[in-house]
Amino acid sequence: MHNLMLLSALAQAKPVVPPTPVADPEATYNPLRSFAPLVEAVQPAVVTIEISSKADLTEIPSHMLEMLEMLGLAPEDVPHPSGEGSGFIIDPSGLMLTNHHVIANADEITIVLHDGTKTSATPIGSDAAMDIALLQLPTDRDWPSLQLGDSDDLQVGDWVLAMGNALGLGTTATSGIVSGKGRVLGHDVFGREDFIQTDAAINQGNSGGPLFDLEGRVVGMNTAIIAGANTVGFSIPSALVQSVLEDLKTHGRVARGFLGVQPQTLDADLKRALGVEATTGAVVANVFEDTPASQFGLKTGDVVVGVDGAPIETETDLISAISGKRPGERVQLEIERDQKRQHLRIVLTERPVDEVRPGPAPLSVPHSGDTVSALGLTLAPLSPAIAADVGVRKGVLVERIARSSPAYGRLQPGDIIIEVNRRPVDEPKDIERILARTTGSAFLLVLRDDAQQFVAMPLP
Repeated sequence: MHNLMLLSALAQAKPVVPPTPVADPEATYNPLRSFAPLVEAVQPAVVTIEISSKADLTEIPSHMLEMLEMLGLAPEDVPHPSGEGSGFIIDPSGLMLTNHHVIANADEITIVLHDGTKTSATPIGSDAAMDIALLQLPTDRDWPSLQLGDSDDLQVGDWVLAMGNALGLGTTATSGIVSGKGRVLGHDVFGREDFIQTDAAINQGNSGGPLFDLEGRVVGMNTAIIAGANTVGFSIPSALVQSVLEDLKTHGRVARGFLGVQPQTLDADLKRALGVEATTGAVVANVFEDTPASQFGLKTGDVVVGVDGAPIETETDLISAISGKRPGERVQLEIERDQKRQHLRIVLTERPVDEVRPGPAPLSVPHSGDTVSALGLTLAPLSPAIAADVGVRKGVLVERIARSSPAYGRLQPGDIIIEVNRRPVDEPKDIERILARTTGSAFLLVLRDDAQQFVAMPLP
């Protein structure tokens, strides 16, 4: 009966005439009949990207170097293919989009159109965290282009079409449905992830290609898959892409709001140690100098529970809320300090480029006291060289941790203990003296991997 009903519906369906590719397709396509008209309409603006980078001279055999010399070629000037991906044109002027990871290491970018025509492209702007790149094609002609649709209108179960250079085979079309929305994969360190999940087949080489709705509008950029999974692919929503386009076009980067704190998710141990009433929030583990946080009065130990009226439950919530604001924008933080709720209004600056410094090398000057030994810790004084390297004035180095000890899993070798129970420590004996007067648990401020965080330590 089901097949008869389907045949009857197909028989009554009106024929679909493929329109001329335009920036705003007007037809709505019938997937029960065929995706062919949709594919034909949009494929002129879907491109293959070929990436070349200069050859690594250490990998070129000596006989090849001799041959290049005979031909009068310099080895460092010889490009070699190093990757492929996909992209799509969004403006007749030649603006096009792809993933950042597709073009990140490119010395030369070649665009291959559906008809086989090749041209070059120049990066205009790129953002590694969101994995979005904006490129410019030559401006000597009008290019077939696509319109970005509204991904917010998508519903789970809607039909979608994915296109791209799958496995290097050339432009490939696959269909499916929206399997889920709001997926978080942990790729974006700023927490602005909202992936569309689809069962339209996405493979290597599809990266940067478009995901279409049935009106021929781009609702996502195909970006990621789960290795070994069966048709589980992810696309960056068009709404997220549109939110950063102007930044990429104007500044070549995404300008993010910056507060200037190192946040840490409030857990049960920190709640008890801080004595706060809040059950969720982001604890301020560090306030950096000469930042909006320091200038407008945030303090270490404050618990941020809201930003502009939106609840903050984890450190990721705070990072996402702030990075989603514009530099120069004023935000209102709701915090808990000394068991009282307060509101701070802070003007954000632009997030600077993060610098990653190497962690401290272990020292071998052990010191152990009774409580410190019972915790399973071997501590060492912090040398002036390491203190200068990590940017602290005082602290004590965690050298070793005994397995199955109270500190195991809470502290790590190489951690630098800066405070115990809100008191600065300069030598291992300072920690022993404070712990000797403490019962229940201690409250440590620790520098780890160039970031401060609180650690609640139960005492034996």
